[in-house]
Amino acid sequence: MTQVAGWEFVVEARSYGAGLQCLGRRLAVAALVTLLAGPLLRVEAQEPTVLESALALEKTVAEAIARAERSVVAIARYRKGRLPPAQGGAQPAPFAPGRAGGLEETAPNEYATGVVIDRRGYILTNYHVLGDPAENDYRIWVQRRPFTAVGVQKAEHVTAGDPWTDLAVLKVEATDLEPISWGDTKALRKGQFAIALGNPYGIAKDGQVSASWGIISNLGRPLPSATDESRPDPAKDSLYQYGGLIQTDARLNLGTSGGALVNLKGEMIGLITALAASEGYERSLGFAIPVNDVFLRTVETLKKGHKAEFGFLGVSPEDLPEAMRRAGQHGALLTHVVPGTPAAAARLKKGDIVTRVNDQPVYDRNTLLHELGQQPVAAEIRLTVQRGAEVGRRGRLLEAGAKLTKRHVSGARPPYSLSPDPAWRGLRVDYATALPQTLLRQVWPQFPAGSLAALDVARDSPCWKAGLRPGTLFSHVDGQPVVTPDEFFAAVAKNPAAVRIRRVSEPPAEITVAP
Repeated sequence: MTQVAGWEFVVEARSYGAGLQCLGRRLAVAALVTLLAGPLLRVEAQEPTVLESALALEKTVAEAIARAERSVVAIARYRKGRLPPAQGGAQPAPFAPGRAGGLEETAPNEYATGVVIDRRGYILTNYHVLGDPAENDYRIWVQRRPFTAVGVQKAEHVTAGDPWTDLAVLKVEATDLEPISWGDTKALRKGQFAIALGNPYGIAKDGQVSASWGIISNLGRPLPSATDESRPDPAKDSLYQYGGLIQTDARLNLGTSGGALVNLKGEMIGLITALAASEGYERSLGFAIPVNDVFLRTVETLKKGHKAEFGFLGVSPEDLPEAMRRAGQHGALLTHVVPGTPAAAARLKKGDIVTRVNDQPVYDRNTLLHELGQQPVAAEIRLTVQRGAEVGRRGRLLEAGAKLTKRHVSGARPPYSLSPDPAWRGLRVDYATALPQTLLRQVWPQFPAGSLAALDVARDSPCWKAGLRPGTLFSHVDGQPVVTPDEFFAAVAKNPAAVRIRRVSEPPAEITVAP
């Protein structure tokens, strides 16, 4: 009988003699000890491996933070004339609320975060954190050194801002900044690690960036609002109210908006737009605008000092009826097609169900509006449509092509840019679909396809004296059809003398505009 670790075993040797019997017993015991101790040895061998893995992850996270934090800056917003001077290289007064020597009336949304995107001093942040550039000055903290924004008095401190994508670009007097690297968001998955870099509660006044980390909780999420999430608030018109955001459980506090969400390589995968900033209080989740094609295209446009423009189709969609959704059908049901728009030109009809935009599936109203809202002006898109569908029965499948015009973004504040809108003899021109709602409602019944609109007319200018007013629709210049603003300006540039414009809104007429 042999006992090993509380177990008893019998080892028999038949007629091989005492020597063989002892040898056999020893071999059997050795084999059993090895067998039983094997799992214990493996556990002991795994413990340092687990620790090494944890240390390797820790090192990876620390290196990612060190790589990316050089590109994350703090932004303070001051009312015009209240920007404190920085003398002798000293730091100006803290801008966190409640601190002695700081701004007495500083509100939480008056400090935020930004990201360096160009060595020449271009800083990216959220549009909503800047407020009105005509009313505010900004100070940027970069690597412990404060830089005053360029051209504060001329409003050149903000290169451009876009409310639709909630992006804005500032310019500071610096040439040696460290731009952040862009990451690839096409392969993002739920569960991947994400690191949030920002300056919660304004601590970035000392140049130190705060970091938190978590996972990507979800993708393609809409930005929550105080109203019904399925029906975004029109007063806060935004692409991301219809979906598209990265959701993370990394802690995002007040002031983190405009910060960087980075991967384990230190590459930026999203621009943080904290839920705390959206709703005015803290929660244990946050969102980031993904660094995708729309993001990169918009950032490049804003860097150049231009306004970002987005396409317009001209449909009113709704979710499919519940019975159709239960039957496994998906898409967006068109309840109205606006006459004179690209949707009408594509022969879309009330009752059609849009199931795809280009190669992207459409599941409901919001996914259709999000896919359309990402498209640039003049984009040519393909729509997959079901016509005559019923519960449990797919309708006739159609393919429709449309060339988009321009959408008007409603909201409390408009887009802004360094580049002035082009004007001709006091007239500012745009697509008719880009008119503000107040003007659009006045002309919509007579809305003709391919017409342009007077967005603004300077009082006592040649166009004003000729009878053009904001909201006037027109279609021809000197007998030549014009369907885009570029075509209009090219046509009027050919004639330095009097120019004939065909007005198509009521009452139709040929209007002559003198030089």
